[in-house]
Amino acid sequence: MLPYYYWAASPVYSHVGMKSLSENAITNGTVNYIIDSWTKEGGDKFEGNALYNTNIFGLQRFNVSASGPIAKGWSFTAGAYTNLDPSTNKLADTKWQNDMKQFKFGITKRFNNNRGKISLFYKYNFTRNATDGTAPFIFVGDGSVKEYNGFDMGRDGFLPANSQIIYYDAATGRMTSVQRDMGMTALSNDVNLKFDYDLTRNMHLRFMTKYHYANVHYLGLSAAGIGLADENSGYTYAYDTYSHQDGELFTGNYATRYLQREVAHERSWFNTAELTGTSSDKRHSWRVGLNVWWMMPDMINSTGLYAHTVEADPVWLKLNGQQGAGLNTGAEYYDAHELKTALYLSDDWQINNRWWLSAGLRLEYYKLGGRNAMTNDEPGGTDIKYPENARTPQWSILNATKTGFSYDYFNPAAQLNLRYTITQGFGLLAEGVFASTASGPGMFAGTTLPNTDQSNTVFARAGLFWNNSWIKLVSQFTYIMKTNYQARSQFTNPNNAAEVITVPVSYDLETLGWTTDVVLTPFKGFQFHGLFTLQEPKYKDFVMVPTFSDGTSNTYDFSGNYCPGVSRIIVELDPSYSFDKFRVWASFRYQSKQYINKTNSLYFNGRWETFAGIDYAMNKHLSLSMSMVNLLNQKGASGNISSADLVTDTTPYHNYLMAGSYIRPFTVEFSARISF
Repeated sequence: MLPYYYWAASPVYSHVGMKSLSENAITNGTVNYIIDSWTKEGGDKFEGNALYNTNIFGLQRFNVSASGPIAKGWSFTAGAYTNLDPSTNKLADTKWQNDMKQFKFGITKRFNNNRGKISLFYKYNFTRNATDGTAPFIFVGDGSVKEYNGFDMGRDGFLPANSQIIYYDAATGRMTSVQRDMGMTALSNDVNLKFDYDLTRNMHLRFMTKYHYANVHYLGLSAAGIGLADENSGYTYAYDTYSHQDGELFTGNYATRYLQREVAHERSWFNTAELTGTSSDKRHSWRVGLNVWWMMPDMINSTGLYAHTVEADPVWLKLNGQQGAGLNTGAEYYDAHELKTALYLSDDWQINNRWWLSAGLRLEYYKLGGRNAMTNDEPGGTDIKYPENARTPQWSILNATKTGFSYDYFNPAAQLNLRYTITQGFGLLAEGVFASTASGPGMFAGTTLPNTDQSNTVFARAGLFWNNSWIKLVSQFTYIMKTNYQARSQFTNPNNAAEVITVPVSYDLETLGWTTDVVLTPFKGFQFHGLFTLQEPKYKDFVMVPTFSDGTSNTYDFSGNYCPGVSRIIVELDPSYSFDKFRVWASFRYQSKQYINKTNSLYFNGRWETFAGIDYAMNKHLSLSMSMVNLLNQKGASGNISSADLVTDTTPYHNYLMAGSYIRPFTVEFSARISF
């Protein structure tokens, strides 16, 4: 379940931060940044917070939390969060693009003169997500874009008012329908138990267990390209409109959407025990931990290709009398179980007043198994052993043969951090992280057995730091390498926008970069933050041969190409000034040229993004804020466009009609926070 479906920042958390790469590698076995949040535990005093957010587009976000004593040794915490967000682009089929409701309650018991405490938390979350951030635009050919036929990027909606989607259900084997605005929901329930006890003055025991239950109904309509229909293409209007009739012939530009109608369930039980301590001389801070995690996910995904007109509030089209084409030719299915058992150790050692060292090791056993529907379930097998599992039009699991998969992995991870202080506030830094991971059940959802080799991630950086009363600076060189990165990606036929196929791919990634992060406080009240990054994110060993139904098949070698949607140069300039009860701030962020596609044949020019705001602390109980996004109201496209991934000949791509994501338009936001 994607985190943004069940997590939101809230005053119900006592701490919200970002886990470092080293820390995450040791405690979770992956090298990435993740949010680290801890629910507030009630204390001896009552505390309450209320937070309200809105913007010029009608956002309504409420956030309330309270905590305090119940009886001697007992305390409570409670929180409620609701988010009603219409977004900036007005979609004709829904009022709220994001509707999220979350409730949390917990009790804490302290005992043995506060040496120990035990907390029980419950969280309920429901999310209805009907967002769509797609717009048509004209790609000029020189990295710039312009608006198409008056379509206001970021303000106009690019989905029909008629939200009914007719698809072939891969689970039931029947044609069915769903309302798009109601078809993407996630319901989850979490129960957490946390136990803490001070064994001695220098040793602490913590045990945490969490049960997670979630049902997810996902409905995605990703942009798959834009085509041109003539009188022989077979496209007609799907229903009556104010200017067209059902069945009327359609000619002109049409946009294709790739449907993924995914129904999934999650049942997870996470257990972590951790013993921490410090040495008598305070030079060592050590930790020993144990993870035992059970996960039981299942998923079935119905797919299809759909078309609509290219205009604001468009109209659905039919192809040869049917709303969807290629139904379930990309369908996916798995019913899996996972077990992760890991022992981890770490120690932070202040060797002397100059040297500091942190080291950690994780030893993880990962068991993965389940049922799926592959055409061949033998490693290296190429023959079609189960032809009924081939994803032909209107495929369903009812007519398939369920196959099995079972794998065991040993996933080690390690980290080493060094700091050498040359003189007070100035010194050298070095960090190294390694982690080995294995593919999750999602890679077994297709027709072919994926590459089951493990993926290794190496992260290394070294540089210097300089801290004093007016400057905090860190400048480092970084190297990152990841082998056997795996994904199930959709590719559009470069000769026919009405065909999309799903292809399992595996490749390596590598980047070398330099980052300087500085905070300056030259005089009272003023602060300046600056960040400069230079990087070279590239593919390695990325060769694929997609084959489409019309016989189109080419060998594509993306090795050495830059990763699309990622800039080589990133700059952030963030000045702020505080006086009396006010704080004014601004932020200017630059991203250099971004390639649109994997062939690196098309790109977007670099751009600046601008932000500003003012905060006012009226008193200790009330604070107000106003912020602005995109001060210059720039219009443009951003990110990568997967429908153009296979484009090599750029000749046709001058003043070419495309569809993709866009820069967030000018927005003014307001917030108020009350503490009581």
